[in-house]
Amino acid sequence: MDAPQQARFEGWAIVDVMGHQRYVGFVTTEAYGQAVLFRIDVPALEPRERVTKAPGYTGGRYLPAGSTVKEGAVEGYTKLVGSGSIYTITPCTQAAALAAVEQSQARPLMEVTLPPGAELLPPHEDDRDDYMDDDEADEETIGDR
Repeated sequence: MDAPQQARFEGWAIVDVMGHQRYVGFVTTEAYGQAVLFRIDVPALEPRERVTKAPGYTGGRYLPAGSTVKEGAVEGYTKLVGSGSIYTITPCTQAAALAAVEQSQARPLMEVTLPPGAELLPPHEDDRDDYMDDDEADEETIGDR
């Protein structure tokens, strides 16, 4: 009598696992003795330059929409996940998977160019200095803050 055939998965997918973690990449099944694991090969990301579509903050700095940012590369990696910890596997095209990887991977920010007419304000020590006179500011103690 032949052993029952086990199903295999092989393709691009978004995998959600316990702990609210998400991995996106090329997924295959691998058997290690009795254990069957899902192997997720998350692709590397090359450095890129992009123009922001919406305003936001990065590294404590405000960036208006239209800022050009240069982002560093991210190394690819492989993750082996047990079937018991997987909530969902969403098969998708390679293009959809690569777009999801671009959105989900944090990248180091290398450089920022603000759009024409936008400039950063110099850093300020304390907003309260704007409405307090010098005597009040001198009398204030750290405990009051």
